[in-house]
Amino acid sequence: MDDSIHPLIPGTRVHEFVIRNVLGRGGAGIVYAADHEILRETFAIKEFLPNHLAHRVVGNRVAALPGKADVYDKLRNKFLEEGQTLMQLAHPYSHPNLVQVTDAFRENDTVYLCMRFERGQPLDEILQVRGTLSEPELKTWLMPLLDGLAHAHACGVWHRDIKPSNIFIREDGSPLLIDFGAAHRERPDSAVSVIAQYTPSFAASEQMCGGVQGPWTDIYAMAATCFAVMSGFPPPQHLEPGWQTQYRHYSQSFLLALEAGLQFNPKLRPQSVAEWLQQFNAAPSANAATVVTVAETIHDLPTVFEMANAPASSAAAPAPSSSIATVVEPPFTAGAASSAAPSQSRRKLALIGGSLALGLTALGGFATYQWLKFNALTATAFSLAPEAPAPVSPLPTPAPAIPSLSFTEQLQQQLQQLDCAQITLKQNAEQHIQLTGYLRDQAQLTTLITQLNARYPQLVIETQALTFAAPFCDLITNVKQLNAEATADFTLPTITFNRPERIYHEQDYLVLTVNTGDVGGYLYVDFVDGNQEAVHLFPTVAMPESFVAPNTQLIIGARNKAECRRQPDACFMVSRPHGNNLIIATWSETPLFSRWRTPQAEPMDVYWPVFAAAMRNHQAPHRVNQYFFTTAP
Repeated sequence: MDDSIHPLIPGTRVHEFVIRNVLGRGGAGIVYAADHEILRETFAIKEFLPNHLAHRVVGNRVAALPGKADVYDKLRNKFLEEGQTLMQLAHPYSHPNLVQVTDAFRENDTVYLCMRFERGQPLDEILQVRGTLSEPELKTWLMPLLDGLAHAHACGVWHRDIKPSNIFIREDGSPLLIDFGAAHRERPDSAVSVIAQYTPSFAASEQMCGGVQGPWTDIYAMAATCFAVMSGFPPPQHLEPGWQTQYRHYSQSFLLALEAGLQFNPKLRPQSVAEWLQQFNAAPSANAATVVTVAETIHDLPTVFEMANAPASSAAAPAPSSSIATVVEPPFTAGAASSAAPSQSRRKLALIGGSLALGLTALGGFATYQWLKFNALTATAFSLAPEAPAPVSPLPTPAPAIPSLSFTEQLQQQLQQLDCAQITLKQNAEQHIQLTGYLRDQAQLTTLITQLNARYPQLVIETQALTFAAPFCDLITNVKQLNAEATADFTLPTITFNRPERIYHEQDYLVLTVNTGDVGGYLYVDFVDGNQEAVHLFPTVAMPESFVAPNTQLIIGARNKAECRRQPDACFMVSRPHGNNLIIATWSETPLFSRWRTPQAEPMDVYWPVFAAAMRNHQAPHRVNQYFFTTAP
């Protein structure tokens, strides 16, 4: 913990409370036990004081660190959404097995959440002492928690970060599900608000791979928690056949229900708590029964975005989440169906009519990503192995010598002299030479391979991870120049394509998944086709907020026709002309533009001077990176 993140001292007055002692700390702040001066009752108070973004200053105030004010202000406001989620769970009535918020207030230039004070221990601390629990012990807290989970799902909320440290066992043995900092909730305006984080060991596949989430996501996490309680460690990604034989002290019905909840494919899991309870041979409560309606409609909900894990809760109250963020998708109302056709028409005007050369049906075979800081140019990986010469039966010769370190260093220096190329050389386990990165075009690659084979005839060269930069060499040079002028040095985000090989065919949907690092900031994503036409993928009218919080997973693009109809301005489908395409991703600590850029499609010779000027006039740290992908009929 940073020395500047010191807690409030006992006796400090905050709002109507007097601080007693610290209950826990986390990446997002500090939890205190505090006495209410009027009610004369003890509460748990969560103070928003995030690591690496803020510090304590004179007068107990919390202030953003230099250059972090924008990020701090946004996250401070979003911190309060956890309180709004918990308040939603209390209507029409609260549930005894779900943590309850009683108040939220602003003080000391930060925000606080007030919750009921509970005495007990987190389940993970109990397991550290006990090791594992028996089936009767496990069920004493599992069944009440499932009832509470059913109540949450019926309220349109799913937790999305269930794990042993987020299950609190009171002194009387009753369980409490805490830390809804990662919760998804349905808002009255039908927009999706997400404070998203997850713990990989207990996260469902759809959380880590960007799939549709719902009650089945919580069911997986609860099943994974049960597995950890039963075995002492989190479950493997896939259960081996016969795994139940290791737990003969558990009933067969319990193990089968657990296996159903742990299915990797979310469609194979129980879709509601009511359905899962039936597999435990437990009669579902009235609350659980109401979840069926939610589960039947959940597959039509917008994509949920995720973030990184939060620290363990304190022994007496939930500790603050280590990361907090909210991503809002465009609202989808009952009238959306009738307006889908006009929206689609406007989309075509923006992308196709605005740049017919792109050949976009909604994507036009492209996608551009301006994104969080990038220190080096990263090349795509799709198979571009050159045609091999006709095989020649070699004479028996001694085994070829393995290239020495000095050899590889010398070869790397030669590769660095190539025009419009950035190649990294390394030896793999088979002692083959692997080339990764990009070259100008196929002609340059063929020449390179021919020269290497002539000089080193016994050298095995692998080129599957190479891609081509043409016709974007001039643009890449400009990107390099902007990076040379930048001062940014952030944790790199990752951008993945829904086609790992980055080869798309006619009418394929382009979907990009971005995972941020530990620093929040502003993202701009642009697609450029071979005709030097640009389309702005993010932000757009469909996703107007360019700010993205730390440790967030952001999904850009519709994955199917249903999502396209719901979000026509975020639907990118491949069409002609085909060939090589470029995505530019830019990340900045402060906004480059005041809003999303219009028109959504424009020539690069119009957009680039504006973009480059914004970057050069920008004092905050920033980086630009590019990704290649190709389209084909």
